[in-house]
Amino acid sequence: MRYGVASPPANPKAQVLILADPAYPAEVYFQAAQQLLDAGYGVWLLEAPGQGGAGRYLLQGEAVFTPDYRDAQTAARAFIADIVKPDPGKPLIVVGTGYSAIHALSLSMALKDPNVLGYVAYDPYLGGPIARGQVWHANEPPGTYWGDIAQTWQSANPSLRLRVKSDVWQKQMNRAYEALDGLHIPTLGEAVSPSVLLLEPKTGLTADANAASKLCAHVAHCVMAPGDGPQTLGTAVASFVDEVLPKAK
Repeated sequence: MRYGVASPPANPKAQVLILADPAYPAEVYFQAAQQLLDAGYGVWLLEAPGQGGAGRYLLQGEAVFTPDYRDAQTAARAFIADIVKPDPGKPLIVVGTGYSAIHALSLSMALKDPNVLGYVAYDPYLGGPIARGQVWHANEPPGTYWGDIAQTWQSANPSLRLRVKSDVWQKQMNRAYEALDGLHIPTLGEAVSPSVLLLEPKTGLTADANAASKLCAHVAHCVMAPGDGPQTLGTAVASFVDEVLPKAK
């Protein structure tokens, strides 16, 4: 497990925890983090165990690995309770992108902390087959916005180069999606009712939009909105934070 933290010059009004997508190293979120810092929010970045860096499972080789999809969610819950420690003066919003968006949505249903005010799922994994990926090569940039940022960091730091997704990880990620997709909205109680924002994938495909809408329908207090792409993720999250923060009387 790997994490980082940054705070704005002034006392932050709230904190944002970004759960890194296993498809990228956490460094790709530095732009989003800066946008949140500029808005006055503290930022935490968390890579779950098995996603690279220093926090790898033994004998996983050069592939993303987890023995159980719940490990990522358990790690996030422990990190929030033991490290972030949100309180009424510095509440928390949790953000997940891609595969980790599934973990963020799952946590919104299970983590009953009144100081966690909301969750954002950006371009979530929508089930189905997962590409295994290929071993990292210096002369093969992915050609996507976050992928090319990752390529730059991976060129300088070999420990960030995990691109292959192990068969076990693929199976567990499918299980994570199926577990969330199979939920019926529970009664969370009035004491804990976090807001949830699902930013739609920008594929232009009706099937993806329908799948995202169906997924959101399984999550309490979930609403959908169009996403403008990774370049403005931090700005979109900052706007959401502004909405969910209690208004001064």
